[in-house]
Amino acid sequence: MADAPFNWSQWIDTAKERAGYPTQYFFRLILDLWRRVENLEDSSEDEALGGQIAALWKEFEELKTDFGLEVAKGNIAGHSSINKFGRNIEVDSGTTADIWDGGQATAGVSLIWVAPTAARTHTIASTSASDTSGGAGARTVKIYGLTAWNTAETSETVTMDTASPPVTSNSYVIIHRMKVVTKGGSGPNVGIITATAASDGTVTAQIRAGVGQTHMAIYGVPSGHTLYINDVGGTVNKAGGAAGLVDMDLLVNQEPDVEITTFVSKHPFGLQTVGSSGLIPPFVPPKIIQGPAIVKAQCVSGTNNMDVSGWFNGYVVTNGF
Repeated sequence: MADAPFNWSQWIDTAKERAGYPTQYFFRLILDLWRRVENLEDSSEDEALGGQIAALWKEFEELKTDFGLEVAKGNIAGHSSINKFGRNIEVDSGTTADIWDGGQATAGVSLIWVAPTAARTHTIASTSASDTSGGAGARTVKIYGLTAWNTAETSETVTMDTASPPVTSNSYVIIHRMKVVTKGGSGPNVGIITATAASDGTVTAQIRAGVGQTHMAIYGVPSGHTLYINDVGGTVNKAGGAAGLVDMDLLVNQEPDVEITTFVSKHPFGLQTVGSSGLIPPFVPPKIIQGPAIVKAQCVSGTNNMDVSGWFNGYVVTNGF
């Protein structure tokens, strides 16, 4: 038996830093080699070596767990997963467009998403009389967002009313998701459902007719939390003709509690298509966005009539975990 056994736990930590997280097969190989060299079993009477073997087995067992699945199931304290995806069905040549339901070009001009200037209540209205309590379309809609830049995400459900559109109970600095919860026979929603900020009059979120939830690649990260982005992606569709060119970008506003209009580029990438094409650049290690922050996907098209989707995926972690 070796006089001074190597500290495998320390070696594993070093391997993680240098080469990323080792696989379970890697741990199995190391454990097997260690046993052969030291002629050890799990029941070794050598407490020091036995303790290190136990620690190594613990690392191995943890690798059997799907971390992403456990986060999604709510089993990892202080962690939540996000899959923010959006679509802009009409982006014209030379225009800058955010990837959200309300960004499609009107008279050649795409709409840039704008956050409320302060925490605002929002009116939730539809363009169709069918989206109402007891109607054939959307009956209730759930709203997700932040009521302040130093508070965690909250949500509420409103009951649709054609005659008197509901106003949210909460005031929001950002609404980054809405979805239809209950519906009639022609649902999920017959008309376009919008969340319009009081005083500002700006649309913070929108559900396209028949879709049932927002498609907005926009997300608010509160202070005290950190967003770790694993990957971004984009696709572009074009009916035909000459190749279309689209420049995509992941943008971040790092101080939305101070001002809401300045964004910096965090990861540009390009798409080219005649029919359709896509790209998913991974981030290894993850891209780190400290809250408070607004993260959004944006594009610039070199061709008319482009249908562009974009997304980013990752984990929101409460600081200290």
